[in-house]
Amino acid sequence: MHFQKVKYFILSLMFISLTSCATTKVNEFYSKLAPLIEQRDISGAVSCAADFYKNCDKYNKLLYSLELGLLYHLNGDYKKSNEIFENAKYIYSMKDYTSTFFNDDTLLPSYYLGEDFEMAYTNFFCSLNYLKTRKLKGRKNEAAVEARQANNLFNKIKIDKSNKLYQDDPFVRYFMGLVYQNAGFLNDAMVSYKLALTAYANYNVCNMPVPKDLVNNLYTLYCHYGLTEDAKNLRKTYTYAKQLYTDDNGTLLILNYNGLAPKKVAEVVTLSLDLAWDKYYRINNAYRNEVEKEFHIHEVSAAFPVYQRYYNGIKSFNIEVTDEQDSTKKYTSQSYPVTDFETILEKHLGEPNYKTVFYSRIHKYVLSLKEIDRIRENYEQKKHDILNDKDLSENNKKKLLKNLDKRTVSDIQSAKDTANTLNKVDLRSWESLPQEINMATLSLPKGKYNIIIKYMDNNGKIVETKKLKIKIRKNRNSFLLTNSFKGS
Repeated sequence: MHFQKVKYFILSLMFISLTSCATTKVNEFYSKLAPLIEQRDISGAVSCAADFYKNCDKYNKLLYSLELGLLYHLNGDYKKSNEIFENAKYIYSMKDYTSTFFNDDTLLPSYYLGEDFEMAYTNFFCSLNYLKTRKLKGRKNEAAVEARQANNLFNKIKIDKSNKLYQDDPFVRYFMGLVYQNAGFLNDAMVSYKLALTAYANYNVCNMPVPKDLVNNLYTLYCHYGLTEDAKNLRKTYTYAKQLYTDDNGTLLILNYNGLAPKKVAEVVTLSLDLAWDKYYRINNAYRNEVEKEFHIHEVSAAFPVYQRYYNGIKSFNIEVTDEQDSTKKYTSQSYPVTDFETILEKHLGEPNYKTVFYSRIHKYVLSLKEIDRIRENYEQKKHDILNDKDLSENNKKKLLKNLDKRTVSDIQSAKDTANTLNKVDLRSWESLPQEINMATLSLPKGKYNIIIKYMDNNGKIVETKKLKIKIRKNRNSFLLTNSFKGS
């Protein structure tokens, strides 16, 4: 064998061995992490993820970084969250290099390369981290840097991957407009709001309605810059558009992480051998009866990744805000959905590739059948050699034949076990994400407020309440983060 081929072969074996161990470690990670997330034990989930992160293999470093970064965010440790997310960004930036390091399609999936939407929402979570802590200097400008990074990401996607499902994100655009506006970059905010409307029209993966707040913010900025014609055109499409007068007010924005993202699991599909062969294999028909006879099978099974949804009894929320100094001053607002991770994940998974998977499963039987034939031929040859070896005693011949029989039976069984082993599927996904994000906004005079959040089911019935406090500053956005989940 040529030296380069030998080198690549050895490297491939090492790669397979290492990534097999890595996959086992990931399975162990999620078996411990998933119950903690389901129980909303965020502190416990952080400790679990941090322990695994310390000794994480390079093939899954991005995945662990996303999980730990978000868990720190959910736990209110915004500084550590950003430190981990910055590592995730760096790993993702090496994606093109990593994807070309191995050109074998069977090896490449061992790396968790990440999805574009994951990076867009990494920018989203990072911007919130900066806005939520005063300990991070220059937090407003740093949050705006995240907005620019998201914009650069979307520009790159559209250039490199024009046929991709996820090319832009209307909510990320809308939210980054709020970030710009909060930092005082009003022109950038206006551009981001315009791009958000374009994304709602053309890249709305979640099929979300256009938020009225987005339209009103854009309309207000048009008026601020004296763009009368743009304001008129916007109002033609959105007749409710109005100018927001917030000279003495600030804006409360409540972002609620609702529910749990669906869990990726393996679903087994079973077809009759004849149907699977005729529909997905269509070659080597001479082997069909032999496969059925040798392996005693009439059906063939294959595993496919699917998302398993969690039941969540909470659909929306409303807020009641009361001035701390004057309880007669009350304000209310209703939430609206802004993004749906459940839909994004499911759409990225796409339709199952039955043809490729069932072809591979049947071909595995055919190859194992050929291997069994080779084992039997080898057995007959060795048996013939032993029986006709004049230098061997009868006792030695019996011992050798017994060992040969035992080894042959074992080898045949091993070949059959290999053929019958169900195909493996990649079950890695960002599990700490919420099912969706709901948002409520309210313009309030500066001051301190008591807030009651009422979480409601599909029928508008209150199933849970939460009490919080907030300080509103003049001409500033105040971001309040909450989460909700009501299992069955």
